[in-house]
Amino acid sequence: MAKNKKKKGIELEFISKSILAPKGSSEKIDYILERIKEDKILVVEESLTPFEESKLIEHTMEEVNDKFPGIEISTLRSDEGGITSIRERLIKLLGGSTGGLTVIGPSKFVKEIKKDPQRISLLASDE
Repeated sequence: MAKNKKKKGIELEFISKSILAPKGSSEKIDYILERIKEDKILVVEESLTPFEESKLIEHTMEEVNDKFPGIEISTLRSDEGGITSIRERLIKLLGGSTGGLTVIGPSKFVKEIKKDPQRISLLASDE
């Protein structure tokens, strides 16, 4: 068996909202950064809040080094490009989330992210 065999390809990990829902913002950020440092591109079922996104970027910048160049992130929120209901507005006002999707990956793999109101396109390469 060959030792130090380099992993080929890029691993995508789909994370159910039930994994992150019981965690506080700090725990979510730690969980996400741990997975990203394992060279995974994450697709999170529910969008992070703008506060959580900014904290994730802040924590990432503190940890950038030669081995960890940072992250790329893009979020689709459920209300982008559409009208929100009173219920959705109330949930957001109280700091909650009503759905969406967040894609986060190591910047060494994510070459390009394109986003429009209803889709995210990601180009990744391990070369």
